[in-house]
Amino acid sequence: MRLNHFAVLMFCMLFVNNIFAATLSERTFKRLTKIHELMAESQYDEALVLLDKLKPKTKRKKYEYATVMQTYGFAYASKDQYRKAVAAFQESLKSNALPEEVQQPMRYNVSQLLAAIPDYKQSAEAYEVWFLKAKKPKAESFVFAATIYAQLKDYDLAVKNIKTAIDMTAEPKEVWYQLLLAMYYSEKKYQKSAEVLETMVSRWPDNTKYWGQLSGIYFALNKNMEALAVQELSHKQGFLNDERELMNLVNMYLFENIPYKGAILLEREINAGRIPESGENLQKLGEAWMFAKELDKALFYLDKAAAIQKQGKLFLQMAQLYTDKEEWEKVVDSVDLALNAGDLSNPGKAYLLLGMAHYEDGDKDKALTAFRQGNKFPKSANQAKQWIKHINSDR
Repeated sequence: MRLNHFAVLMFCMLFVNNIFAATLSERTFKRLTKIHELMAESQYDEALVLLDKLKPKTKRKKYEYATVMQTYGFAYASKDQYRKAVAAFQESLKSNALPEEVQQPMRYNVSQLLAAIPDYKQSAEAYEVWFLKAKKPKAESFVFAATIYAQLKDYDLAVKNIKTAIDMTAEPKEVWYQLLLAMYYSEKKYQKSAEVLETMVSRWPDNTKYWGQLSGIYFALNKNMEALAVQELSHKQGFLNDERELMNLVNMYLFENIPYKGAILLEREINAGRIPESGENLQKLGEAWMFAKELDKALFYLDKAAAIQKQGKLFLQMAQLYTDKEEWEKVVDSVDLALNAGDLSNPGKAYLLLGMAHYEDGDKDKALTAFRQGNKFPKSANQAKQWIKHINSDR
């Protein structure tokens, strides 16, 4: 944090033009001129040596002493020795010898230096002293206040100040909105956060991060369709490119029971290579087509997923779909693969499907054998018994 260069130049101009009400002795004037020249060349250690020699000679001259202490403040601030700079500025201010147009910027510098230490409590107190005497505070001063109060977790005051800065500026800076958003989010004021993000998206539409944040905030507010709409628009603008972002949109479609759009998107992105053709992703694609009632596509992708993952539940899903299509031989083949995988959480369901396939195919003996197996599992026992009774009564 370098506060001093502008302040030093301003002070030198005031000093050289001799606009102060009080006057310096010729000797002090010459020595301070030399000190300022050294500081302008970044020779701060040399300037401090001369200040140490000059200081005792000005002790009894209130105005000169205040000027020397102010110069100490600039020198220490330039060396990032903020505590010493604050002490020097405060010593200068205590004398109340310098004109108000010199003291007021010094008060602001004190607040900034305290924030840089950091000592936010004292920085806020110093800022409030400065603000009481400020005639036309600039937007940046309100932003500075907002950062101090935010660090003190006084979010009400922080929000008030940053909003003041935004309202008084025709083109508020992006970082100001970021600060306002951070404060609202820290307080879990998600509706307010959404309103800020809506503005940020409209002002800086190319910042992809804001689109994702707005969608997330809408989701937190249970405005799922608004969240989805933001993600869709973001995707249309080409902002969603990596696997995580694209899968998030796919999952939002599925969560909102829009499986067709989810399946179309996932299929396109897998074919484009932006989403890997993994067993897990192929399974999700197959299930999306299944929920969209596109059974042939569902079977195609579930078959590809099953070939990779070798999971019984996938083969069982395929068996169920083949049952819906009344393709009984394929039901039998899929159930056999599911049972052989050996990882079914409910094997009874597989035997029920197997029994139904054999029954519909006209082989009642094989159907009875399958249903008797299904009768061994609690979850499928009732249905299995009904089928056994039905077949036996048919003989």
